[in-house]
Formats: sequence, structure tokens, C-alpha cells
Amino acid sequence: MITVEEAKAHCRIEHGAEDGLITSLIAAAFRHIENRTGQTFDKVDNAEMVLDALPAGSAAIELQWTPVRAIQGLVYLDPQGGEQTLSAADLSLDVRGVYPMLYPVNEWPESKVQRASVKVTADIGYASLPADVRAAALLIIGHLYENREAVVIGTIATDLPMGVELLLAPYVIHRVG
Repeated sequence: MITVEEAKAHCRIEHGAEDGLITSLIAAAFRHIENRTGQTFDKVDNAEMVLDALPAGSAAIELQWTPVRAIQGLVYLDPQGGEQTLSAADLSLDVRGVYPMLYPVNEWPESKVQRASVKVTADIGYASLPADVRAAALLIIGHLYENREAVVIGTIATDLPMGVELLLAPYVIHRVG
């Protein structure tokens, strides 16, 4: 992630009066980058994904995040409604595809089919922010800091050819629908 101090240095801000604004611009830049690419760049531990049942047999669960650094565990309701836990040792994470797949080491146990009866917990996001994504975030933060209105009158603007889109292009997951 980018610190307030890094963003202030990029924007050449030498005071602390707008630290709150800079914090919100950092969050907005990363929200834009994550929406644009379909990836999670902010390092989040113990993120939760909820399902309504476990699959049958040894079928995979496609996780909603990429990248996934580690699976912490899985909690589910058994057919009688009792809470059961599968540890990371009981699970196999396959990160070769666009979105990681989670498999049981053997087979999935039978679970109760009920809303939110399964919860997967994982550590997601990049361990360290790639340099090109950092540069794209700083460009976005600088743009948002300098342009605080939705419309600018009396200026001519153009995108930088080596700007945000070029920096993020290798990370974009192309989606349909």
C-alpha cells in the first residue's frame, strides 16, 4: 500500500493540513485499480468468502479473489446444523488459474444447504505492491489531488501515453458479462 507520506511526496505537499484528503485519495486510487484489474492489491489477512453449501465429492470451489496468499481454513455447518472446521492442512489451494481454486485433500464432507452455511477464510492480495501498480496509483492520486472538480473549464487535457492504463495492462483480468 502507499503511505500518506509517499503520496504527499509525489504530490509535493509539505504540510499536514490535507492528510485526511490524501488518505481518501489513496483509498479511491486502489478501489479504481482493483475494479479495473479484477485483482486485489491491498494485503488483507483473514478475508471471508461465504457459500450456501460445500460442493459434492472433490469438486473445486472457485475463490472470488486473486491473488490468494494462503488459506486459513473453512468453517461449515454439518447436516445437523453443528459447526465444523477444516484446517488449511485439510485443503489444497491451486493458484494456477486466473482465480484460485480450493479443493479438499480427500473429499468434501456433507454440509447443510443453507444460506451462508460455509465460510472460507484466506489471506489475499499481493505481499508487496508491484512497482508499476505503485506508479499507477501515484498517478491517480496526483490527478485526483490536482483536479478536485468533476468538470474543468478553459483547459485542454490529454491522457499520458505512458500513463495509468499502460501500467495496469499486465494485471487486467478480462471479464465477460
